[in-house]
Amino acid sequence: MKVSIMMCAYNAALYIEEAIESIIAQTYTNWELIIGDDHSTDNTIALVTKYLGDKRIKLVSHSTNLGYIRNKNAIFALATGELLTQLDADDTCPTDRIEKQVAIFEAHPEIQICSTNYSTIDTLGQVLETVNYTGDFIIEKPMRPYPFWYPGMMFRKEIIEEFGLFSEYFNGIYGDDNYYSYRVNSKYPIYFIKEPLYYYRVHPASMTNVHDNPRKLIADDILKELFTQRKATGTDWLEKNEADKMKAYEAGLFKDNNLMAEKYRIVAAKAIDNKNWEEAKTFLKRSIKLSLINKSTYATLAYYLRYRYLK
Repeated sequence: MKVSIMMCAYNAALYIEEAIESIIAQTYTNWELIIGDDHSTDNTIALVTKYLGDKRIKLVSHSTNLGYIRNKNAIFALATGELLTQLDADDTCPTDRIEKQVAIFEAHPEIQICSTNYSTIDTLGQVLETVNYTGDFIIEKPMRPYPFWYPGMMFRKEIIEEFGLFSEYFNGIYGDDNYYSYRVNSKYPIYFIKEPLYYYRVHPASMTNVHDNPRKLIADDILKELFTQRKATGTDWLEKNEADKMKAYEAGLFKDNNLMAEKYRIVAAKAIDNKNWEEAKTFLKRSIKLSLINKSTYATLAYYLRYRYLK
């Protein structure tokens, strides 16, 4: 069975060679790697070009920046394999990942989706954390959170034909793959391999940037609303092409000053943990401006002052 592996890249020069090498090193060799470069401004393309002598590796270079989801959809549409999966340009995987996932599909013709456990790794590739399970299992119904990291999910190409590509409603934030998994899992079980066959890289010095798109603050709320709808009715606003209702729901969230104050407080606390002092300061100011009665914000402010100036 041929496996198509999609890799989205944008200014990924720091890690993309390691990601590509982890695919080249796979014990399973019947694969194609389709790399979508989203108009990088660093030397990502130059680094990828070195690998194009391997006919299994293809580069799609966009002339403008499409955004992560549009980039992903563009390269998924080019896949020729019977099985589809991803590897983000800053992540890696062990050499037997593809072999072990393919084996599940060969042994279980009824299985449409196979996911695996994962480990988080640091900037040097050292494992930070792995959740241990006692054995493989079948995920019969949608769950939240899932035990896997979404790019590691492998599925039959027919899933795309049935459910379409990833919703561009999530472009600029996150949650598209979570939403997709939830939709698919509503109909098909997911075979879960307990082994960590995907390595998700955590960047301790960075955090989700909400300066450019405050919608990132409410991504979890968007997902929660969609999941609630699906659980109650079997469908949701996005699936029914009623994005206007979703946008109206978002507008209501943004008007809730107490809610948004807490959202900014949370990202401020994360910034403090990562010693991103200026970001923490900016987010705390926004939180206080939105709500003067949020006691948690003042506790976080005290944490900021103590951690920054007394340690």
